[in-house]
Amino acid sequence: MLPFKFFSAEPSYDAAEVFYVRIDPAISTSEELLKALYYSLWFPGYFGFNWDALYDCLRDLEWIPRRKVVIVHSILPKLPESELKVYLEVLRDSALDWERDKMHDLEIFFGIHEQPGVEMLLTGS
Repeated sequence: MLPFKFFSAEPSYDAAEVFYVRIDPAISTSEELLKALYYSLWFPGYFGFNWDALYDCLRDLEWIPRRKVVIVHSILPKLPESELKVYLEVLRDSALDWERDKMHDLEIFFGIHEQPGVEMLLTGS
């Protein structure tokens, strides 16, 4: 089972309790996506702008002042399928790792219409 949540209405939270990030639906390259995540998640200056660095930073998050971190995608980024699969794997692995470590709670959301595509890319079914 994937650790993602799928929504028909975009989730809302109290900003005093949750660090909320919404991914721009117009993102169409991995460079744009990594740059957007760098700025919106306040990644440290040493962020390497690659998938390994993204995983490392998503597994740290010590600079985030809230326990719960929410990343919302109304649509999947328009990346080539191979890059999109790697991005989804990084998100999945990061979210699963945080389930065992309660310093942060990482929730990843996608629009409900994206569920079949996400599942197909990650499970092959």
